[in-house]
Amino acid sequence: MLRRTPSEQFALVADLSPIYGLPTTSGLAGNDSELASLVEQLDKASSNFGLEISAEKTKIMTNIKESSKKEIKVNGQILERVTKFKYLGSIMSDEGPKPEILSRIAQTTAALTKLKPI
Repeated sequence: MLRRTPSEQFALVADLSPIYGLPTTSGLAGNDSELASLVEQLDKASSNFGLEISAEKTKIMTNIKESSKKEIKVNGQILERVTKFKYLGSIMSDEGPKPEILSRIAQTTAALTKLKPI
């Protein structure tokens, strides 16, 4: 689950309730060190329930342009930093909603060009 945050912050939200009946875990971080701490806390909490965070499937994205680029690790593996990704069919981007809006306009245009007159 993703949530919008005030500018210049990282957000970490892990919603395990639909699958495991566990509470939603979330936190905000103002810098890379705080984010690393949040990821470590989530990893420890997950392992208490026999869950493991997949470093291959976990990505980091921030809206802080001057981020220190500190390596964030889980299980000894470095998490990949991305500028955008697709989540439940929507594009999440460090640029805000613009890429999603442009994508939807393109999809609508493509669908409309396929329509034939009745």
